Amino acid sequence: MIGGDLAGVMEPLRDAGATLLTFTLPDLSPIVPIARLVRERTHRLNGFRQTAARFGALLLDLAAHPLTSDGRLWAPDRLHANSLGHQRIGHALARTLGVPGDDSWAEPLPPRAPPTLADLARAELEWARGYLLPWVVRHVTGRSSGDGISAKRPSLAPVA
Repeated sequence: MIGGDLAGVMEPLRDAGATLLTFTLPDLSPIVPIARLVRERTHRLNGFRQTAARFGALLLDLAAHPLTSDGRLWAPDRLHANSLGHQRIGHALARTLGVPGDDSWAEPLPPRAPPTLADLARAELEWARGYLLPWVVRHVTGRSSGDGISAKRPSLAPVA
């Protein structure tokens, strides 16, 4: 399914001479235990590898890198990368494009003491209270996190 949707985007871009660059989504279940419920869906979503290859897209396979399951690369919402995560992903994408450099982006972060059971429970409760519960309330009430927020640039304009 996703492959067909991406083909509709990739083909005209490739035909226009664009360099196609994409990446797979990592399995976030080591960071967000509830993500185990959607692990198979994430795996299926990453099934676009053949479509990417068909159109000559460069592919960074983040799903294959153990580093992406280090919670220190993720924002408190556990869905978006933090500054260090964006730095590492950006470096990896640059290397995928063939930009000279090293592959230090893939090096593991320094070891840290394993969290205690109390630390894990506290972190899960804080995450559930700050992110999961508000999402559930919005979902049940038919609201979006973007309701009431206007675009930073609501009109199309050239990029300077």
